[in-house]
Amino acid sequence: MKITNVVSGVALQNFRRHRSFALQFPTQSTVIIGQNASGKTSVLEAIAMASTGNSFRAGKIEEMISFDQELGRCKVKTQNDDGSDEVEVIVTRGMVQGKRTQHRLFSVNGAKKRKKDAVGKFFTVLFRPEDMRLIEGSPARRRSFLDVPLSVLDHHYGTSLKVYDQTLKRRNKLLQQVREGEQPRASLQYWNLSLIKHGEILQAARKEFLATFAAVSFPLNLAIVYEASVMSEARLEEYLPREIAAGHTLIGPHKDDISIILHDGSRELPVAVYGSRGQQRLAVLWLKYCELEYLAHKTGQKPVLLLDDIMSELDADSQKIVLETLTQYQSVVTSTDADVVHTVESILGSEKVTLHTFLERL
Repeated sequence: MKITNVVSGVALQNFRRHRSFALQFPTQSTVIIGQNASGKTSVLEAIAMASTGNSFRAGKIEEMISFDQELGRCKVKTQNDDGSDEVEVIVTRGMVQGKRTQHRLFSVNGAKKRKKDAVGKFFTVLFRPEDMRLIEGSPARRRSFLDVPLSVLDHHYGTSLKVYDQTLKRRNKLLQQVREGEQPRASLQYWNLSLIKHGEILQAARKEFLATFAAVSFPLNLAIVYEASVMSEARLEEYLPREIAAGHTLIGPHKDDISIILHDGSRELPVAVYGSRGQQRLAVLWLKYCELEYLAHKTGQKPVLLLDDIMSELDADSQKIVLETLTQYQSVVTSTDADVVHTVESILGSEKVTLHTFLERL
C-alpha cells in the first residue's frame, strides 16, 4: 500500500536550541535518534505548530525562541492532491526591532494569514509519554484530548472554547464580588447566557466526536462514556447559592470528563479503576487510534503520526498495535534507542524508513 507523504520537510531557525536546522521526509517514516535534550522533540513540536497553531509543550511562547534572539521560525512544507504549501509560524517575545508585534505570526506560501486560515493545511496526531496518563490523570488532560483536534477541524469550536474560557473567568470574578456584596446577582445574567450559548456548541461537538469511537475496531472491547456537565438557565439558578459561596462556576463544559469502559464478558469495568497497567496503555492507544480515524474521516486526509520517544513506554502488545498503525500513515518517530529504527524497518521495510541522528546535545 502506498502512503502519500503529507509533510515533505521542516526548517527551523532560532527555534528552541536549533539555530538553523532542516530535515526532509522522503519516505513513509522518518526515525530521529538522539540523546535527551538533543532537539528531537523540537522537530515534532514545529510540525505540530504548523498543523494546529499551538505548541504541545511550551507554557509560554518565549520558551520556543532561542536564547538572545527576538524571534524563532518554523517552516513546514506540505503536499496534497491540490499541490504543495509552505506553512510558516514565527514566534516572538512581543517586540521585534523595537516594535510591538504579535507573539505568533502565520503565513502560507509567503502570504500573511490569520491563525484560523493558516492551520489545517495538514493534520497531525501526537503520541508522547505524557499521554499514558490520559486514563488515570486529571479530567483537564482528557478535556484537552477532546479540544485539540476539534479546535483544528473547526475554527468555530476554537472560538467558542476561547470565548467560553474568557466568560468563565469573568463570571467567576463576579461570583466572588456578589459574595462580598460588591455586585448584584443580576450582573451575572449576561455571562450566564454567554456560557450557555458557547457551552452548548462545545458539548455538541464533543458528543459527536466521541460517538464515532464505537465504530473503531480494536483488540480490546472498549467503550467511552461522555460525562457531560450540562449547563442551562435552570441548572445555573439551582447551583447559584453554592457557586456564590464557592466563588466559582460549578457546572459546565469545563467540568466535563470521559470514562473508558472495558467490556469483560458480562461485566463493564472502568479501565481507570480496574484495568491493569497493560490495559490502561491499550486504552490510551485506542483513544489515539480513534482520533486518527476521526481526523481521516472528517478531512479525507490521513494525518501524520508523531511519536515522541513512546516505544520505550509500551509493552509488547501495545508496541505491536503502534507498529501496525505505522503501515497506514506517514510518521515521524523519535527515540533515544537506536534499535527503534530496526523495529520500524522490520514492519515497513528499510526502503520506507529514513534515519536521522542527532550526534550530541544542543
